[in-house]
Amino acid sequence: MNQKQWDSLADHYHDEIISPYYAGVKNPLFSELKKIKDKKKKSVAEFGCGMLYLGSYLSEEFKTVHASDFSSEMVRKAKKSSSGFPNISIKKEDITKLPHSSAFDVVLSINSLLMPSFEQVKLGLQNLYKSLKKGGSCFLIVPSMESVLYHNMLMLDKELHAKEEKNAVRAAKRKTDHDRYDYFLGHYKDASERQKFFYEHEIRFFLKQCGFTDIKIKKVIYPWGEASGDYQDFPDEDPLWDWFVSCRK
Repeated sequence: MNQKQWDSLADHYHDEIISPYYAGVKNPLFSELKKIKDKKKKSVAEFGCGMLYLGSYLSEEFKTVHASDFSSEMVRKAKKSSSGFPNISIKKEDITKLPHSSAFDVVLSINSLLMPSFEQVKLGLQNLYKSLKKGGSCFLIVPSMESVLYHNMLMLDKELHAKEEKNAVRAAKRKTDHDRYDYFLGHYKDASERQKFFYEHEIRFFLKQCGFTDIKIKKVIYPWGEASGDYQDFPDEDPLWDWFVSCRK
């Protein structure tokens, strides 16, 4: 989505975006942040911070917090919600045009690498790498393409219980917005807009290209129900997920 669309989301963000901060979501980010030693002496940056839901937590855990977003409205709301934390600085920045070099001990990017262009995704990751101090840690959350394919399978299996295969496939494709996905590029299409979803192999490939090491990938697990957004529930099956990534410079 472009800047104007993110600006328009600021007043009803949780109505439109599946959040890894919903109650009940199993998010490895917090346990990974706890492992970082001497945080009170270290700096952290969140690029694509949105309304900075992590603001109070990061402020209490780290010496300094830098946060930025390319949406002016998100930045405005982030500044308002974090006004009582003097060690937080917030500004408008585009993750593909970051000016920082070896500036932070830890960098975060939570569902902000959604650009459909492979080159822009790579540029964003290169900037995260450049922003880190040597030995610093990077944590990412990105949408999972495998999770979409898994949900498609569950939908098809459900349809097969009531229909012969040809009709079941047709019904499942219709109910999963199949025509809005480009499975080759990992894109979800909504009118003229495209959003990137990631295959696990893409994540590893991009990060290695940028120079990151010690790459580890886990799942952010969304329980069925409100936390899974508009996806149809299958409460007897394993839930959906996004990818959680940790890596180092």
